[in-house]
Amino acid sequence: MLNLLTAEKIKIFRSRKLWIALGILFLLPLIQVMNSQLTVNYGTELVQAKDTVINGATGILMMEKNGLTILLVISAFINFFIGEEFQNGTIRNTLSLGRSRTHYYLSKFVIAAFVSLVGVIGMTAIGMISFSIVFGFGEVAEIGNYFNYAIKTFSTLYLLILANVSIYVMISFITKNSSFALVWSFLYTIATGFLPGMFLQTEHFKQVTNWFTETFLFYSDFAKDIAQFPKMVLVSLVTIVLSSALGILLFKRTDIK
Repeated sequence: MLNLLTAEKIKIFRSRKLWIALGILFLLPLIQVMNSQLTVNYGTELVQAKDTVINGATGILMMEKNGLTILLVISAFINFFIGEEFQNGTIRNTLSLGRSRTHYYLSKFVIAAFVSLVGVIGMTAIGMISFSIVFGFGEVAEIGNYFNYAIKTFSTLYLLILANVSIYVMISFITKNSSFALVWSFLYTIATGFLPGMFLQTEHFKQVTNWFTETFLFYSDFAKDIAQFPKMVLVSLVTIVLSSALGILLFKRTDIK
C-alpha cells in the first residue's frame, strides 16, 4: 500500500491536471473578493445569507459558497486521473506485479482525498486572507467562539466533499473511461444537487433528501444549522463506506483487458 501511494505521489506531482485543478480552486476566492468589492462600490450591501462570504471571519464558508464548483473541478480531476490508467493500460502494469486490487483502489481514493484537502484548505485560506484585507476580519453574528466554529465547520464541509470524492472514484472505476466517467459524474452532481431542492418542497420525499450530502452542502445555513453537523458527518461517513465498498467489490470482478 505504501509503495502504491509513493508511486501515485510521484505520478500526481508530474501531472498537469493537478495544477490546473488547484489553480482554479486557488484563483476562485480572489475573483470573488474582487466581485464583492465591486458590488459594494456600486452601493449594494452584502448579506450573509445571500453572499455567504462577506468578510474574513466568514471565509471559512468558502467551501459552501463554491460547493458546486469544487465538486465539478474535483470530479473532472478524478475522472481523468483514474480513467487514463484504464485507457493507457498502465493499470495492468501495477496489477501484474501482484498488487492487491483493494489496495490499488484505496490508493487512488487516498490521493483523490489528499488533493481535495489541499484544494479546499488553499481556497479557504486565500478566501479568509483576501476578504480580511478588503472587508476586515469581522465576525459571525450567531457564533460566540469563532475558532471552535471554524474547526467544526471546515471538518464537516470537507467530509461532505469527501463523500462525493468517494462517489467519483467509484464511478471512475466502474466506467473505466475518462469521458464516460466525466458524463456520469456530472449527471450525478447535477441530479443530487438540484433534485433535493425540489424534494424538500414535498412531505413524502423531504426526509429522503437528508441522505444526500448535497442537500446539506447546497441548502444548509452553516451559521445557524450547527446542530445538524453530527447528522452531516454521519451521512458523509455512510456514503464513503458504502460507495467504497461497492466500488472495490465491482473492481475486483472487473476484467482488465
